[in-house]
Amino acid sequence: MKNYIDLGPAFPGTWEHYVYLDTDEFLAKSLFLRHLIHVRVAGVMEREDEEYKLVDLKVRKRDEKLFLRAMEELKGKMLLFGHSDYDSHGGELMDRTRDLIRHDAAETGLVKLPTGGRIRAGALPEM
Repeated sequence: MKNYIDLGPAFPGTWEHYVYLDTDEFLAKSLFLRHLIHVRVAGVMEREDEEYKLVDLKVRKRDEKLFLRAMEELKGKMLLFGHSDYDSHGGELMDRTRDLIRHDAAETGLVKLPTGGRIRAGALPEM
């Protein structure tokens, strides 16, 4: 399961825009600190009936490989903290989010971000 979506450059050459799946405890935060990954959280989308949240953030371009490694580590950390359905249920959430992004891109040429705002569909990398 891919627990993040790459939304392309946030500020060309400096930051990369991502949305990833986390919990109320924000388990990825300690991974970002441990790997010294510079991030800026733009927003969090959550629902009361859902244990997982979509986190909209920007990652420094130079830290992108570390961020992707942290996303892989996050899967194991979720299991350790008792979120055994992170791969299955979380995977469904990410697939639905990707489908909505693709649909918006095809319909309007703009992508409404899960946490608010819009970006041009042409700015999206291949999903």
